[in-house]
Amino acid sequence: MGTLSTISAAAPATPAQAASRLRDLLTESGGHRVYGSALGPVALLSVRRGLTVWCWGGFFRWREDGGAQVTHPAADPEGAARRLGSGHRTHAEPARRAA
Repeated sequence: MGTLSTISAAAPATPAQAASRLRDLLTESGGHRVYGSALGPVALLSVRRGLTVWCWGGFFRWREDGGAQVTHPAADPEGAARRLGSGHRTHAEPARRAA
């Protein structure tokens, strides 16, 4: 009998490790200015203006543009990066309107 799991044995053990991995994934996908910090049980990433991702209690947490809170397991930074999207903007890059 097999199991279905997206969490690998190499899952981050601390909020700092999870945020660091998420930062790496977002940077690889085009977020050139992703800033982060960690202190004890809490880590955060400033992804772009208006989007800060917090990590504590085993979850990434952020708010969508409409204000709804999103949570995602910290053991799955790859999934969080997918949810945050590869098309996010950096602080220096305002949204562009389609012509």
